[in-house]
Amino acid sequence: MPDARCSVQAVPAALKAARQAGLWPVKAALFHDLDGLTGRIESLQQAFPPDTLHAVAIKANPLIEVLRAIVATGAGLEAASWEEVQCAVAAGCPADRIVFDSPAKTDDELREALQLGVWINADNDQELERLEALGAPGNGRVGLRVNPQLGEGSIAMTSTVGKQSKFGLPLHRAAELLQRFPFITGLHVHTGSQGVGLPLLKQAALAVAEVVVEHGLQWIDIGGGIPVRYRNDAPIPPTFAAWAEAVAAIPTHVKVLTEVGRSVHAPTGWALSEVVCTKQVNGRETLVIHLGADLLLRRVYRADQWDHEFVLLNPDGTVKQGPSRPTQIAGPLCFSGDLLAHDRPLPAAEPGDLLLIRDTGAYTLSMWSRHCSRGLPPSIGYTQDSARLLHAGEKPQDVVQFWSLTAPTI
Repeated sequence: MPDARCSVQAVPAALKAARQAGLWPVKAALFHDLDGLTGRIESLQQAFPPDTLHAVAIKANPLIEVLRAIVATGAGLEAASWEEVQCAVAAGCPADRIVFDSPAKTDDELREALQLGVWINADNDQELERLEALGAPGNGRVGLRVNPQLGEGSIAMTSTVGKQSKFGLPLHRAAELLQRFPFITGLHVHTGSQGVGLPLLKQAALAVAEVVVEHGLQWIDIGGGIPVRYRNDAPIPPTFAAWAEAVAAIPTHVKVLTEVGRSVHAPTGWALSEVVCTKQVNGRETLVIHLGADLLLRRVYRADQWDHEFVLLNPDGTVKQGPSRPTQIAGPLCFSGDLLAHDRPLPAAEPGDLLLIRDTGAYTLSMWSRHCSRGLPPSIGYTQDSARLLHAGEKPQDVVQFWSLTAPTI
């Protein structure tokens, strides 16, 4: 499928539908293109063999209503914590479509996972010993996370097959552990996502697949996923079809699992904030909005590696016209570094205008910062002709409750 990006042209219709549903205006909100999300998953499903389990990473976007939409496509969910397993269950995901990954599972979590019957990827030999003591495999499907140690992509913090990765065990130890723990039925390799290109994804998957075939295992989990394009001037990422073709050498008798997240979520979400005010800061045109490092944590703290496109809109959602000028975009948090951009070319802004932040469907709301105790913005899902609430966000009393030991009186 062609490169998918958040569509600026879709904003006015989505805002109109949100107004009709009584969900807009608010000071800021996240919007989720539900048709686009299911379309991305369907393209992924069409690219791979029909029996592939695509377990979409909950950590990318944990909204239960969004997870329900994913489950309805026949896809599964990947959980990086026991709490995320519970989110998957709440979203109606069958146990045989839930993949449980975490390097820090407790005995109670492992025991319940074995009873529930989810896929479990063990991180280390001590976890395998604990699983054995708990009666593995039970109802579960137990795999081992391995690391072929092939190197890192362009963003070290999101690369997971380098020698410094904290996850899994070196691939060369697989033969020893498969002999010691015969309940292992598959291997898991997670290469990374953003900053990791198709060659490294392919190399890691095929290196592990070779061991899977050699030892007669049943399945391989090629975790991670293809990168996405956050800027118009960035390279166009590979398609799902190209990824599937790259790993087509995996024998057909071996079941394949994927753990996509960013590549299905990011392009189908966008954020919108009112412009609070405009002012000159050290000679720079500056506009202040209601979203900052609370939503775009990586953008603020690692600006050299993470970026987004910003578009100034009129209150009705149409693109604002006029001569562009270098503009600084400031968030609402109480530290000077809460800046989303320094010199973006934007038309002159006025209070009440809207700032669109593109491609925020993944690793934004799920990484929300509690600094300054600002409440979550509401999340709105939309289709071609309707809008509905996916999450109400938080009012001040909700934030007070979050920080309280007992129910406060306010």
